[in-house]
Amino acid sequence: MSFDLNYAEWQTLLAIADAMFPQVPEDALLRSVPTYTLSPAYRDILIKFAKEKPSDCALFQEVMKQHVLHQTRDKFPQLQSVLKMMSQSYKSVIFTGYFRPFCRLSESQQQAALVSLETSRLSVFRSLHKAFYSLILAGYLGSSGLVHKAMRHPLREPLIDDMQRYKSKDFFLYSMLSETDLSELTQFDAIIIGSGSGAGVVASRLSRDGFSVLVIEKGKYYAQSELSFSELEAVNNLYECGGMLHSEDKQIGIIAGSTFGGGSTVNWSASIPTPSYVRREWAIKHGVEFYNQAIYTDAIEYVCDAMGVSSAHIKHSMANKILINGSKKLGSPVSVVKQNTGGHEHRCGYCGSGCRFGEKQGCVCCWFVDAAKHGAKFIDRTTVEKVLTRGDKAVGVMITINGKHMKLRSKTVILSAGALNSPLVLRKSGFTNSNIGKHLKIHPVIFAYAGLFDSDSNSFQDAILTAVNTEKENLDGKGYGARIECSYHQPIHIFDPFPWHSGLSAKQTLVKYNNLCTFITMCRDKGEGSVSVNPIDGGPSIEYKLSESDRHSLVEGYKTLLDILLVSDVDTIYTSSRRLPAFHPSADTLKTGVADNEFREWKEKVCKTILTTSYDVKIYSAHQMSTCRMGSSPRTSVARASGELWELGNIFIADASALPSASGVNPMITVMATAHVIAGNVSENLKKVSKL
Repeated sequence: MSFDLNYAEWQTLLAIADAMFPQVPEDALLRSVPTYTLSPAYRDILIKFAKEKPSDCALFQEVMKQHVLHQTRDKFPQLQSVLKMMSQSYKSVIFTGYFRPFCRLSESQQQAALVSLETSRLSVFRSLHKAFYSLILAGYLGSSGLVHKAMRHPLREPLIDDMQRYKSKDFFLYSMLSETDLSELTQFDAIIIGSGSGAGVVASRLSRDGFSVLVIEKGKYYAQSELSFSELEAVNNLYECGGMLHSEDKQIGIIAGSTFGGGSTVNWSASIPTPSYVRREWAIKHGVEFYNQAIYTDAIEYVCDAMGVSSAHIKHSMANKILINGSKKLGSPVSVVKQNTGGHEHRCGYCGSGCRFGEKQGCVCCWFVDAAKHGAKFIDRTTVEKVLTRGDKAVGVMITINGKHMKLRSKTVILSAGALNSPLVLRKSGFTNSNIGKHLKIHPVIFAYAGLFDSDSNSFQDAILTAVNTEKENLDGKGYGARIECSYHQPIHIFDPFPWHSGLSAKQTLVKYNNLCTFITMCRDKGEGSVSVNPIDGGPSIEYKLSESDRHSLVEGYKTLLDILLVSDVDTIYTSSRRLPAFHPSADTLKTGVADNEFREWKEKVCKTILTTSYDVKIYSAHQMSTCRMGSSPRTSVARASGELWELGNIFIADASALPSASGVNPMITVMATAHVIAGNVSENLKKVSKL
């Protein structure tokens, strides 16, 4: 598929981009930042930034074409069709209200047209506005030489070549097999599809037990020396669909790793054991009894010890300090989140771009190192087309490498491709269990922001998620509710959820970047969705509608979050609501606290809007689970409690898709501990096969 536009379509897209981030009055931009920041040099940067628009950036079109538009996947023809209509006088009226091409409208008319799209009662127009904003934001941040300076954000990790953290270290280098190598190594004891958190633990255990293991990853392996990405480069290279994956209705942004190490390469180091109430539910309700047994407790301890999970050397960011101190002021429960950093200090606000310093002990720096030392083999940039079967057992996989098909043989196959891709492999392989791809859990998330205009937050350089508030985590008495955490503080990530109200407000928001702290409310979802094979490109097609129960959980968590921000004496509280303004606490409000009438009325309006207006706040997900879940019956699950498929005994599931339901916490430790138990079952199975 070609991802290029014709001249008229490009002109329309450029006009939309310039309307979203237009030239603005210098004084309006200068008034938007704290006076302490206005050095002569920074003042000059802001003046230049006020005059800049995306079409002025020499690389904007190229960045949009190479790094943004191609990530729209099967939706590109629809986007192109809209641009074509907006470039024609008689069709542009559908989107703008004017019988003129968008690029020929006045500046005020363009602004009005975009506002009309964003606030439309028709979901198709709201989705279109959000698609334009997300694409253009990424393209602009990836091409402007001024925007990062205006935000006071280093484009890349500022300590990239630090002597102690990088230059003095010897990092393990993986040797990826080539097509030629594979032609000579076509038989393995175990083939692991995917390289995420579950895959690492399984590869380590099986190779230690003496089995020949091959790990196949469709993404690319990046050595530590290559992890010097800007944010746009990172999302393109390390994430599923270049970070542009959404539910089919565009209401939910989906973030999932797609590189060697999977989610463990791009996650934020948070290492939280499976809550006891979740373990009980999975054992009793779903019939996966090991979750309530010592074998699973031991597995949690094992994976945490191997990665050096600890809280001993944590240094909290400004955002995490706000969460901790604000919670304590309210008497609300808050705790430190342990990190998988080998017991060392880890100040890395760029962890979502991979850990250049090798401090985060995910698959690449821990589990696969151990597996490689015990003989495991690895290959990247290789797609598994299907699992090969003969009779009642799997005999290997069909792969595509360098555009060529190849068959690889194995005694067992372990699916660890993640909750979005493991079900696709099963479907493409001809498996028919009705639960494959169903029961998708996503831990829905909504954002809020604190504005602090007397100091820099510098959240881009500090640990990301080191504290959690749990006041609302068990709203129904059955373990369902919401948790409050801090979020990754990189520009695309935090501004994509930020509401666009006008071109001026968009630029004013960008320059406030380093005076913001970012927070999320995340719920353990009762509702569920599905993932299926996209008929156009074969990738994941995601259906998910937020249930009323989960929306209620998010709102209850959001109320507590807004209270925390108020008692933390922040200058401004921003929500991701499109319809309501930010809250600027007065001195009287700060003195009165959460009982202040003005604040209570504003908070109720925000929460009522989120509850009653499904499109007002965009939902995000960084945790996808349960699409190949384990259980006690093939009527309700894809795999047995051992991890084996109901349909075929020597195929195992060992990733987040195997979890019976939402874990309720950041799932890395849960996935790894689950995979450790399942790996034991795989090992026993292989030992039996070897004796035959």
